[in-house]
Amino acid sequence: MKSEEFNLFVLLRNYPVGLAVTKKIDNLLTYLYKNNIKIKVLSYRSKFKQPYYNADQYPIPFDSIGYNLKLLCLHKAVAYFVKGLRVIQKGKKHGFNNIFYCIGPLNIENFLFVFWAKLLHYKIVFDINEDYSFFEDKVKITSRFKIITTKRLDVLTYKWADAITVVSTYLRNKYLNLTDKPVLLVPVTAVENFRTDKNVDQELLKIVYAGTFDRKDGVDAIIEGFLMFSRNYKKANLILMGKSELQKEYQNRFGNYENISFKGYVPDNQFYEVLREADILCMCRTNSDFANAGFPFKLGEYLATGNPVISTRASDVCDYLTSDDAFLVDFDSPEEIAAAFQKIAGNQDEARRIGLNGFRKYQRYFSPESNGKILLEGLLRV
Repeated sequence: MKSEEFNLFVLLRNYPVGLAVTKKIDNLLTYLYKNNIKIKVLSYRSKFKQPYYNADQYPIPFDSIGYNLKLLCLHKAVAYFVKGLRVIQKGKKHGFNNIFYCIGPLNIENFLFVFWAKLLHYKIVFDINEDYSFFEDKVKITSRFKIITTKRLDVLTYKWADAITVVSTYLRNKYLNLTDKPVLLVPVTAVENFRTDKNVDQELLKIVYAGTFDRKDGVDAIIEGFLMFSRNYKKANLILMGKSELQKEYQNRFGNYENISFKGYVPDNQFYEVLREADILCMCRTNSDFANAGFPFKLGEYLATGNPVISTRASDVCDYLTSDDAFLVDFDSPEEIAAAFQKIAGNQDEARRIGLNGFRKYQRYFSPESNGKILLEGLLRV
């Protein structure tokens, strides 16, 4: 099938402003758009105030409905669902291969939209990034209810799907065992963020973590490792970016340290600059089933800078990287993280060489060009 005969409708919680999943999907959609795929995005109940669509600023058309909507407000909820159903119906194009690309598994929030798309005879493709049967974090009652429905509706996710895209080998194997539908592995995807003229001989080291501070993210090990390292190496700062309830807990515990700063949510233009200017980037997950079932989204963004990266051997990491591409450490090991900090500080030229090797792995495995091609070829076969 030619790409000109293909119409993609994307259902995504946050778009174009959002966090890791939004950025991954936007990078892939940009590649598809450049290859003449017709795309429409519906952002629903976004946690972020989304801009109005402007073709000069955003080439991919999108609608945003229900920003911060409380579904218990009945008349607003009805208007929200009616508007969403109309956008989905209007998004279908006669004479095209219409695919409804739902980002995330079936759950209580997207069920009606996906069901409507199925009634309209869209082909349904789900993009799965986590296995919520392993989720154990303490969350609000409403979030807990959503996770419970996600678990219960998983059977419909793979029964309704015409295809599934996943981010890890574990998820691919899981769904291949559950369905005979195509299951496509599309790794995390990030834009290049490389600076060729960066000075590698830095006296003051900027060490950066960016993420959600969830239990799976191993922030405790990063901070403890940094404190061990900074006892002898005084010219280093740890910068932590991201905003969540758990982030507040860490800030209460470690906010008084002069060499540890919590930046909260950082807008994209500043966020990517901080990553680019960092001397060390940290991605250290815990050894939990939930962490190993998915794949660390930030790893792609880190490798895209060419800066030295410290990473746990989580999920499929060792399928892509060796110790010549990143500083690989065991789970829950502040001692190994501190030792990696020391190696980088002691030989920044060697650390830069390893960072550049990691950048080459980014180009091969995590760039929009490599993964966009995988996704396009997979969708054209649906």
